[in-house]
Parts: sequence; structure tokens; C-alpha cells
Amino acid sequence: MKQRLFLVVSTFSLLLALAACGTTTGNAPGGTPTTVQVTETDFKIDASLTTFSPGTTYHFTVTNRGKTAHEFMIMPKSEGSMMGGMPMEDMDKMALAKVQNIAPNQTVTLDYTFPSSAAGSHPEFACYVTGHYEAGMKLGVSVSS
Repeated sequence: MKQRLFLVVSTFSLLLALAACGTTTGNAPGGTPTTVQVTETDFKIDASLTTFSPGTTYHFTVTNRGKTAHEFMIMPKSEGSMMGGMPMEDMDKMALAKVQNIAPNQTVTLDYTFPSSAAGSHPEFACYVTGHYEAGMKLGVSVSS
């Protein structure tokens, strides 16, 4: 009887310890993504967070406060205005994540996790609607190593 009680108590203790470890690493408590507020205006991008950790899921809430439609792209690095002559489908292939055609006063969401291979990199948030990038719609960010 004592052995059985010891086995039950030991098993229960082990299960509690495993549950305490959890499986939600890289996210906010409870496994929910970290929310990042992004505001786009004519012609600027601001974000509540600009340094990211690989393996963490981020919930981007992108609001267009401008008077024209915008897009939100996470590019692997600053591509500069040279992208202006590139076809949109090629830009889309380069983007890590994107939301297109965000109307004025519209809010859209996007979940994205920077991979471990992005550690130490400097991605860029950008809008490549014709002329917007050149007018200043870009924001350099970083992924910690």
C-alpha cells in the first residue's frame, strides 16, 4: 500500500512539474502572441515595438490613419527605392509577410514569427504602393540574436 501511494504521489508530482514547464516558450504568458501596434499615415510607419526575438509570435495590428490606401510588408532587409521598378509579384515573393490594400481608417491583423535564422538581422516594415516608400513609408527594425 505504501509503495502504491508513493508511486501515485511521485507520478502526480512529476505531472505537476511538467505542467509548470509549459510549452508556450517564445510568447506572452498563456501562449498568446505579443501584440505590436503599427500605425500607417501619409507617409510614415510607426510601431509600438521595433526589436523582435526569433521564435516569438507577434500579432501585428496595423491601422491606416492616412487618407490613401497603404500596404504593410515585412521585408527581410532594407531594399531601398530600387524596388520601385520591380514587379509587385517579385516584391511579394521577397516579403516575409504582407497585407495589401489597407483602406483609410481600416485596421488589419497579421501574425508572424521571425525564424531563428533571422537573429541579428535588420528587417524593414515598408509600404511599396507607388511613391509611398520614397515619401518615407519605411521603418527599420531588428531581430535580437
